[in-house]
Amino acid sequence: MMPALILATIVHVAQAAPQANSAPAAAAEPAALPSIESGLALPYPASGLPQPQILTTRRAAGIPATVTLADATAIAIARVPSLDAARGEVALEDASVALARTGLAPDVSVSGSSEYSYVQGGGANASAASAAASSTFLSAQSNSGSLSLSQLIYDGGQIRAKIDAASLTRDATLATYRRDAQAVAYDVASAYYTLLADERTVAVDEELLRENIVSENLVRAQIRAGTVAGADLSTQLATTANARTTLVSAQGTLQNDRVAFATALGLAADTDVLPRDDTQGLETATPASALPAFANALDVAFAERPDVAQARLTVAADEASLRAARRGLSPSLSFSGTKGLESSNLGGGAIRNDGTLGFAVTIPIYDQGITRANVASSRATVAIATANAATTRLTVAQDVRQALISIVSDRSVLDQTRAAYGSAVTSLRSTQGQYRVGVSTLPSLIQAEASLASAATNIVNAIYTLRIAENNLRYALGTNLQ
Repeated sequence: MMPALILATIVHVAQAAPQANSAPAAAAEPAALPSIESGLALPYPASGLPQPQILTTRRAAGIPATVTLADATAIAIARVPSLDAARGEVALEDASVALARTGLAPDVSVSGSSEYSYVQGGGANASAASAAASSTFLSAQSNSGSLSLSQLIYDGGQIRAKIDAASLTRDATLATYRRDAQAVAYDVASAYYTLLADERTVAVDEELLRENIVSENLVRAQIRAGTVAGADLSTQLATTANARTTLVSAQGTLQNDRVAFATALGLAADTDVLPRDDTQGLETATPASALPAFANALDVAFAERPDVAQARLTVAADEASLRAARRGLSPSLSFSGTKGLESSNLGGGAIRNDGTLGFAVTIPIYDQGITRANVASSRATVAIATANAATTRLTVAQDVRQALISIVSDRSVLDQTRAAYGSAVTSLRSTQGQYRVGVSTLPSLIQAEASLASAATNIVNAIYTLRIAENNLRYALGTNLQ
């Protein structure tokens, strides 16, 4: 006995089937794809030996089973190890700035000492009296303490330039971290929509398998009625088997991309976490929002993208290092002073004050060419950084323009696949009905099934390709992670 769902479908098809001499059908209305909100119907694999121990998943503390794109991005930013490393790089550059600033700070130290010394009395040629005293010791105690201060007054701006270079390098590293975070958000969105595409593909393949089973039962009914040959069933069974094979393959891709999605979030591979679909309705209505002009989009990218800022800051940091190198032969002036206490008798007492004050001037004359070599090296580094910054701007312009073009193309493709899918659904329904009443052939039915499978695959790909293209544009603009 046929399942109730298949019987109901056959009745619906028979009621909807046009008569052989009916007027041509109107243009197909946009058709909705099978939803994935209620979950998938068939277990994995749809054919073959189940391996439940491989698919066992577990919940992670604080991670919901279904996440929005914003939730997924926040989880990844907090958990992806590569961003921990990037934050560590920023911390290292913070320490470098603090170290560079020490050159302008005073050097203050406190020292103290306490010494006890002794010498044995008498000697080899000593008199009897002194020899008797040879077993005694002569001793002395001395105590001292001092406070020292030194302060650089002038060095031609060399240390200040080094501080500027360190600060700008730290800011460039921070910009790199921000771009790394945007890259993580981009990867999460790509994994998010890839997995949604997989889920929708499996849902569509399940529906296509059901359509093949409906057609298979139509063939059986026609065979029982004696209107078609029994060979038709073998042909339709082969088509159904192909549909089941396609489904199993799609299920396997889905399972693998579930692992990839969890990993993109910085979670264990067996974590139970799935994306929430935000594409419902795209198969019936393409977004009509206007895209920005290329020049305007490029201005946004130049203002928002951290890699543009990183390139600019790197040039500025290298220019500061060049200024520091040029001051290698600058004169320097420093102040130093000490204030001390010192004992003046053998018992370590009678403390006296002492101290020093002074200025030191150093005027380098010749340093074996070290400064000249440092300047040449720094100048070359600035040239390299400037060229890299120019390359970055060219790359940004390319990214933005290509991302805009992709969205225009992908929207157009989605419009066409919407129309093709609606027509394919209508065609299959009509062909199934016509076959049931004997006015269509099995090859026509199989062709209609193949057309629906192709159209369904195309529209699923078009929907999620458009979502990924939108993500690409946000990443190209530097606005995908505010």
